Amino acid sequence: MSTQTLAARSTTFKIGWIALLVISALAVLGHISLFFVLPDEATLFLGWAAFNLYSTLVLSILFRRGETWAWYISWTLVLGFAIPSLFTQESFAVWYLGAAGVMALAMLLTRPAFFPRAHAN
Repeated sequence: MSTQTLAARSTTFKIGWIALLVISALAVLGHISLFFVLPDEATLFLGWAAFNLYSTLVLSILFRRGETWAWYISWTLVLGFAIPSLFTQESFAVWYLGAAGVMALAMLLTRPAFFPRAHAN
């Protein structure tokens, strides 16, 4: 039997978690809409929508529960937005890189809930 730890519900955790969840959910909607707007790139946008949907599910259920592995795996969302934007000169890259920066900050805000410092006696 495995034990679950609930992430501390501090204000910083809530701010970070909500920011991650909102960006991920909006990315799902954005990529689904691009699927219809730019049909030539439909496969690409469908893949991005699936990636963001998976991230949204992990964030809304497992991350909120305080599963440590969910914190680590959520960094793939940050990297998924940051890395492709570094290799293109397109105008949308700035938005993806900005979203990655906000998500990285949000991840750091949630860190204390997953890895509390050991209290010295």
